Amino acid sequence: MLYFRWFIFLGLLVLSTIGILPTVEYYSNYYQNPILQESHPEKTTELKNKSLTLGLDLQGGIHMVLELDLVDLYKNLMNDEYQNDFKELKFFENVLIDNSKSSTSASFIDNLFDNYDNESLINYYSDFIPENIPIGSESDFLKQALKDKLLIKLSSSTEIIRNRIDAIGVTEPLIQTKGNNQIIVEIAGIQDTSRAESLIKNTGTLEFIVVKDHFDSWTKKINQIDNNSNLSQYLYFHDGISMKNFNEFNISLSRSVIPYALVRNDEKVFVDLILKDTKNQELLIDSQFLWALAGDQIPGYTQLYFLNKYVELSGNEIKNPIAQQFPFEDINSGQWYISLEFINPMDFEEITDDNKGKFLAIILDGEIQMAPRINQKISGGKAQITGNFTKSEAKDMEAILVAGELPAKINIASKLQVDASLGSDSIVNGFNSILIALSLVLIFMILYYKGFGLLANFAMILNLLFILAFLSNPWINATLSLPGIAGIILTVGMAIDANVIIFERIREEMLKQKTIMDIIDIGYKKAFQTILDSNLTTLISATSLYLFGSGPIKGFAVTLSLGIICSMFTAIFVTRTILITFLSFRKIKELSI
Repeated sequence: MLYFRWFIFLGLLVLSTIGILPTVEYYSNYYQNPILQESHPEKTTELKNKSLTLGLDLQGGIHMVLELDLVDLYKNLMNDEYQNDFKELKFFENVLIDNSKSSTSASFIDNLFDNYDNESLINYYSDFIPENIPIGSESDFLKQALKDKLLIKLSSSTEIIRNRIDAIGVTEPLIQTKGNNQIIVEIAGIQDTSRAESLIKNTGTLEFIVVKDHFDSWTKKINQIDNNSNLSQYLYFHDGISMKNFNEFNISLSRSVIPYALVRNDEKVFVDLILKDTKNQELLIDSQFLWALAGDQIPGYTQLYFLNKYVELSGNEIKNPIAQQFPFEDINSGQWYISLEFINPMDFEEITDDNKGKFLAIILDGEIQMAPRINQKISGGKAQITGNFTKSEAKDMEAILVAGELPAKINIASKLQVDASLGSDSIVNGFNSILIALSLVLIFMILYYKGFGLLANFAMILNLLFILAFLSNPWINATLSLPGIAGIILTVGMAIDANVIIFERIREEMLKQKTIMDIIDIGYKKAFQTILDSNLTTLISATSLYLFGSGPIKGFAVTLSLGIICSMFTAIFVTRTILITFLSFRKIKELSI
């Protein structure tokens, strides 16, 4: 029986030591050491995956509360026939905007049905109403269907965001829903937070739209807008020799095809204000102005395109987007681009055949990536998105397109960025607090319980080893945060508490003139029930915290639960095993306690 106890004890000790070694090596050598990480990327990844994961408050990162834009969501859910009726679509969008001003996410649909004509809503969303629904019950059914749709879209948005973040390669991001239109995102250990924010926030809407490239189209629309605002003063064209303002541009001296205008970068804000004006928006029911990538052609200027609103092809009609580099023999050697294919190649072939000589803009999230001229019909159903992309930009674009389009715009309700240096200070302070608590307890136990105090101290150190080994195990998938460290410190006290109960029971039995082996045996048996009851109630409380808490509360519950289990094992099983072994090989007359 004694050999079996040692087999269990030593087996767990060896496994725990092996389990914690990657954590020790990673945080001793590789953590926050970019030089070593770059020189040994595979080794770094391997150690990181096997190491203890630190929370946002310990290694820095970003915490965001995202909100699904309800106006954009319910506009996008309208039947297809209304999606292409731009006047009706704009009218209903304004209705949704007005409704949002007096509604919460929970009351949005109820207020919409209370304040707007239900028959119109039924027409807008008739695709969600089965034919077997009685006429009088359509409104109630549709109201519930739209509420359910919000939860479904929130869940799908969560998965899309998770897939995008996974492309960055961060360890165990926290992504969970809150309420009926919020998503909580926590990414620990990320250095480039702006990249993460861009990946999360971008809707991922890919569109192919034909450009209005005739000068008379520009002239007509700009003159209409100039009646409300002086847009023309900010627009420039290049006639091949010099830059001219729109009012100075002589079309007879240049060309009739104008794919884009140029706007000074410091004047873009004024153009945006003009285009967003309510009166001007009414003039842009079936057309739109969109910016290209800043500084793509002429330094100091940004291209402004004039396009249709009708979308020829969307991101839902593409497949296999891949970020690649042009080969060495290509004229664009070394540059990154996105290759993609169309699910129905004939659609793209038909569009290029019908629009020969025109420009086809490729738009991602409202920004024109490129607008190549269609010189001939393109067969094969393949296309490329090119630009001055860096590797990370191309990979991010690939991640967005692969993960899919979000069902609506995402708004950042709140954002908290934790600096990595603050995380390092938290780690140092946290572990210093553990060492101080541990040292004080060690000294007290030796002074008060003498030899048995040494045994209790060994059990306590062993308890910490087991906790860290369990937390480092990839199967447990735990994250250590500041509340988790608090749980470990609390466990230190609880582990000693169990030994104190045992030792006091042994002292009581020593007064009854029994043999040493009987004293040990009875002392442990009497203490066991008390220890079990007290730890069991604490474990139930920790389980409740884990089930009903979130984030840091769960971290505290996990470390507390592991600490309770490990402390019972070390305080009862390990110390008794060592005592029995010691007394079996050495005869003593009196216990030092």
